[in-house]
Amino acid sequence: MTRSPADLLRLRRTRHVIYLLVAAVVVLPYLFQLSMPFKPSSWAEKLYHRVDSLKSGSHVLLSFDYDPASSAELNPMAQALLRHCFAKGLVPIVMTHWVTGVSQVEKLLRDTAEEVQKQTGKPVESGKDYVFLGFKPGTSNLVLNMGENLKAAFDKDFYKQPTESMPALTGVQSLKNIDMAVDLAAGTPGVEMWIVYGSDRFHFPLGAGTTAVQAPQLYPFIKSNQLVGLLGGLRGAADYEQLLKKPADATRGMLAQSWTHTLLVILIIGANLRLLAGLFRRKRTRDA
Repeated sequence: MTRSPADLLRLRRTRHVIYLLVAAVVVLPYLFQLSMPFKPSSWAEKLYHRVDSLKSGSHVLLSFDYDPASSAELNPMAQALLRHCFAKGLVPIVMTHWVTGVSQVEKLLRDTAEEVQKQTGKPVESGKDYVFLGFKPGTSNLVLNMGENLKAAFDKDFYKQPTESMPALTGVQSLKNIDMAVDLAAGTPGVEMWIVYGSDRFHFPLGAGTTAVQAPQLYPFIKSNQLVGLLGGLRGAADYEQLLKKPADATRGMLAQSWTHTLLVILIIGANLRLLAGLFRRKRTRDA
């Protein structure tokens, strides 16, 4: 069907209006304190309460196995976990199996430590309050080596400081001595590797976070109690922020996403109502 110039002009205007509406609902939650209440998932609650139950001084291994392509979903999770650890006086031992993610993980850890230091007025020091081991090749073999002797697997941290006498690693000789681990992963190596070669062998509780598209693949491991909790995508990060009572990037992102979905539903309903109205008018015209 050939459209008239007037129809084409109306179509272009309609598209422009839709683009402007979508842009508005994405941007407004970042500019104003809009809210859309939601209840955290039970899996996010389990992970939060497991971390929250640890005593001050406990060691939590955080493996951030992703790169910048997945940072929009996983960085907010990582930051929320780090904030929780620092607030509880836990000692995060941070590493990554993805060489492409080293710089962003180091920056995230450093920025979060500086943020906590400004808020509390207490110094948050590398080697004392947290450890950044960085990257080392080996994946599953590296995890096995850490299970036998963590300080031999990483004789120095990312900043070239020896780990043997590091205050933050006092009492931690291997993965058998950590109190908990959480893996945030965007693919392989990731959560399944940590289950098979880490928690199942060395018997430490393991939590996980992953991109939304990969989260369903991990549901069976929750049912089998091989994972103590799971954060899925931006929603999982927002759940954790809500449990911490510290809304941040994930919460704002979920607001923008939720309002955009609401707008799309309204537009779809409106377009269908308009189509039905047009069909009804044409039928009445023919009948007349």
